[in-house]
Amino acid sequence: MKKITLFIFLFFQITIHAQTPIVLKGIIVNAKDNTPLEKVSIFNQTAVTGTSSELDGTFQIELEGIPTVLIFSYVGFENLKLNIEEAPTEPITIRLQRSSFGLPEIEVTDQPIIEKLSKKSYTVKDFILNDNKILILTFPGAFSGNKLILKKWDGTVIDELKLSKEKVQKLHQSCLGNIHMIGKKYGFEISLVSDRIQLISKYPIKQFEKLIEPCVIATSNLLYWQSYGMKDQLLTYTIISKEEKDIVKKIRVVDGQNLSRSKDDFVLADAVATKFNKATWIERQSWNQLMYKPLFSPLHIYHNELCLFNHTNGYLEFFTFEGKNLRYIPITYHQNKKWEKRILFDKKNNKAYTVYDTKRGKAIYEINLSEGSISLIIFFDAEFIEKMEVHDGYLFYLESGILNKNRNRVLHRVKL
Repeated sequence: MKKITLFIFLFFQITIHAQTPIVLKGIIVNAKDNTPLEKVSIFNQTAVTGTSSELDGTFQIELEGIPTVLIFSYVGFENLKLNIEEAPTEPITIRLQRSSFGLPEIEVTDQPIIEKLSKKSYTVKDFILNDNKILILTFPGAFSGNKLILKKWDGTVIDELKLSKEKVQKLHQSCLGNIHMIGKKYGFEISLVSDRIQLISKYPIKQFEKLIEPCVIATSNLLYWQSYGMKDQLLTYTIISKEEKDIVKKIRVVDGQNLSRSKDDFVLADAVATKFNKATWIERQSWNQLMYKPLFSPLHIYHNELCLFNHTNGYLEFFTFEGKNLRYIPITYHQNKKWEKRILFDKKNNKAYTVYDTKRGKAIYEINLSEGSISLIIFFDAEFIEKMEVHDGYLFYLESGILNKNRNRVLHRVKL
């Protein structure tokens, strides 16, 4: 009987010990001068939980299990990864190193070689990269409609097609690789077989908006469907099986803070209404557009997995193609005020870039998708850039403005 009692006692002691949370305490300082750092993000990569440091740099975080990995991230400092193999016995000190990421202090020496890919005889409305060829949509001339021009990278014109006076707005490449030309009322599918531009179908614009535009990427057997809801503060990627037409899984990004704030919108919108006691439908729509910008969290294929740029929550999120979560990598590059909401993904080389707008031009940084850090790749003078694409190590961009002497939209290319 004594043995059974002792066994039960030891069992409960072990159980209580196992359930006691492991708390890691410490302080985070600047490695250069040991000054405390406030609001440093501390991310538990294993448990997907986190916290931040206090005013005096101190922090504490519960560890659900060991071993585990913590990542410390702070704007202007290098991320620090801490592998914890044993239960901590005393507070630790984390020293963060300043990063070289200082956009206002960029020193420009030689400008990169920038190639002009369009001519003075036309102004570019849009472009699509197709292998090592470029399909250009021009603005309509004084007495004619738009024109499609197919070029090689060296500028050689392969084919041209004059269009009717149908008002065309942009080019679009679908998730399946098909090229479409979009107008106000109709869409057109374009074929480039044998380097000949041909319009092979015409369809109502609603078909494009409902069936073509929402699909952002695709694999051999899956489609990834993008949709917004709840004042554009809920972004959903629905994974759909091509064969069964069934929903495999949904990946969601939510701005909970904005959604919580939206409860007071009717009161606030009525308060700013000028002509009526209550805001009109148009005034409410204008209010929503002003206060609620659509979440910017693009999804891309990175090697044999998915990479979600979750700027809302501050990390890169990786998934299997079926939507099973693999890992998280904290990011801070998006918190800089000079950051443009652009992610340029080179599908051929599996590299990601982002853009910053400085007083002297555009700064292109490569994103390290293993660590979440960034490094300056190229800097060049530019004024108004309307579109940017990266393909096979080259940046293509459409520029207009005062720096452009012709004051029309010109297509340029620069090697990264």
